[in-house]
Amino acid sequence: MRIAEAIVGASMHSGLVKSGLILAAILAASPLVFACSASQALEAKARLHPDADTYVEIGDWFGDHKQYECALEAYGKGLKLEPGSAKLYYLVGLTFYASGHPDQALQPLAKSIYLLPDVLKPHLLLGSALDLLGHHKEALTEWQSALRIDPRSVEAFDGLSKCLLARGDPNSAIEVLKQGPQSEVLTLDLAMAYGRANRLDEASTVLTEALKKNPSSLPLTSALVTVLVRQVHYQDAVHLAQKSAKAHPGSLDADRLLVRVLVLDGDSAEARPLAKRLLAAHPHDFDFLYLNGILENQEGKFTTAAAHLQEAVKLNPNYYNARYNLGVSLLELKDYAGAREQLEKALALGATEPEVRFKYATALRNVGEMDKAKEQIKLYQQAIQANEKRALSSSKAAQADKEIEAGDTARAVADYRAALDATPDDAHIAYKLALALDKSGDVAEERKALEQTVKIDPGFALAQNQLGYLDSQDGDSTSAEEHFRAAVKAAPGYTQAWISLAATLGMESRYKEAQEALASALKIEPDNKDALQLRKDLDSAQKPR
Repeated sequence: MRIAEAIVGASMHSGLVKSGLILAAILAASPLVFACSASQALEAKARLHPDADTYVEIGDWFGDHKQYECALEAYGKGLKLEPGSAKLYYLVGLTFYASGHPDQALQPLAKSIYLLPDVLKPHLLLGSALDLLGHHKEALTEWQSALRIDPRSVEAFDGLSKCLLARGDPNSAIEVLKQGPQSEVLTLDLAMAYGRANRLDEASTVLTEALKKNPSSLPLTSALVTVLVRQVHYQDAVHLAQKSAKAHPGSLDADRLLVRVLVLDGDSAEARPLAKRLLAAHPHDFDFLYLNGILENQEGKFTTAAAHLQEAVKLNPNYYNARYNLGVSLLELKDYAGAREQLEKALALGATEPEVRFKYATALRNVGEMDKAKEQIKLYQQAIQANEKRALSSSKAAQADKEIEAGDTARAVADYRAALDATPDDAHIAYKLALALDKSGDVAEERKALEQTVKIDPGFALAQNQLGYLDSQDGDSTSAEEHFRAAVKAAPGYTQAWISLAATLGMESRYKEAQEALASALKIEPDNKDALQLRKDLDSAQKPR
């Protein structure tokens, strides 16, 4: 059953019952009595020509003026005159969505799609509403439907990729976005997907290339600065942010980006006057309160820092770094109970940095909780050791990446192994080792690295697909099928895995299942040459000889 049909028919769902009742009330309105006041010209037109098109104009006028209830009333009058109008149902859904009621938009949008399934906009809006409500699986269907209608729709690619990311599937999002048109929005989506997959080098490459074409773009600059910070390339991040601030004098966004990265880099001499100027101009801005608090802690101005950080915490109580820095201020001011509270909340909100536990232990000691303090010191020491191992792993992996680019596969394999020894639970390094072993032709060791990858992360679709390929090469179609199915389960948007699964099933003469798998591939990429050729091959294989 199509999503639109399911929603139209799902009258027992509580959220849809509510929207159905509201829609019924709209439709029950008299077509000639208009409670809201539009422009005189439109009201005169309604008296002379009370047809559906006129009420569309009136509804649009109210929508433009953000008078959403009046817009709904106007569209309802139109629907009384033309109850089968897909356009009017779409406009009702759009109005509910624009007024902050995506749950109430579902039913009219589904009705619009039911009446005219090949119109793009209702699918896009229904996908957005479903995503906003957390119904990502259902939203996925709408984004895919939108792409079948317009395979070059930036909005559909954007929605589909964000939906996949919301489902925790960055690798599928990457595969989808690679097929999309050139667009800054989709470039940012692709970089985000690479970042979520911890493929920072690829994120950096994508954004660097995009900035060469559009060097003045603030969104691209901000995204690349974020990636550089995650790579601990602070100087590069500062240089890029400074360049952007010079190119956009007076831009609050450019200044905000610059002061953030200056504080991260520890460049207080340049950060301090900029931060003070920005706070003076925007005294209730969270970022500027928070960043000034950090800088004031560094200066030893703990009373001023605490005041700024307390206000920042009120504005954003769930940002653990603000609570940590406030805890530092309070420790220095000998408010140990207050410091304990802030540092404990920072840890509860997800702080993992070793220094947070060290400061927390200090606060605990000063309020007499010695046993808890000892426990925190132990956790602090463990975190320090883990950080050292991660730093070694990152260094070895980065060196191996360079060696792969230089063609020195043997050294790359050795360095990836050293990186994996330091962090044996890192699936991405295990997979990089497998790729290096593949280049060296060592299939047996490649398989071991891939098996380690999927043991760490069974949902690592790329590794599952490669294991399926190796099994297929060995003639083990049963195991190959298992791995390909694991790949598409983990990453439903992974076209190549669907094609590989279809080919495997076809070789076993399981043509119906093969065609179903191939149909999934073609839903994602209707013009995929490999998929289209395989469809011909499967059709040919099924013809009587």
